[in-house]
Amino acid sequence: MTNYALEAQAYWRRWLPRTHANLTDPDFFYQQLGEDVQDRVIVVWDALTAIHLTPDITDHSKRAGLLRLLRREAEHTVIQALVQLPPEADTARPGTEPAAHQTRLSEFDSRLAQQQATIRDLLEGDRSVSETSDTELTQALQLMPELLAALGTSLDELRALGREI
Repeated sequence: MTNYALEAQAYWRRWLPRTHANLTDPDFFYQQLGEDVQDRVIVVWDALTAIHLTPDITDHSKRAGLLRLLRREAEHTVIQALVQLPPEADTARPGTEPAAHQTRLSEFDSRLAQQQATIRDLLEGDRSVSETSDTELTQALQLMPELLAALGTSLDELRALGREI
């Protein structure tokens, strides 16, 4: 099992014990969940490095440090969305069984694709910040907080213009 699978298994045993107990094939489920997390971490990490790893960062130790930081940020984003579900109360929560996991994966992938498309359009000049909805900007900023600086604006500036971000 991958580290992500082991982390998910430990989390679900601790915080989702009923759901964990109801898994028909827990080894397969956690192995698949770990692979899903790993795949999504790579996609998010690639997106983050495309924005943050600029050619002007030539110092090797700075580049390596930034890559590690971006990797941790990608891991955090994906694990929060796919592994660390809200803890169970006295009864099992609906939506934590394997079929619901596939739904969460699809939703995450869709949201990530939308974020990447928004960021790409903004950076390539195909659309401006003023042409982008508050929801799209908020989602893009969740993935890449320094995006606005790259676009020559800031959260304070946008909020001063009445944007709800």
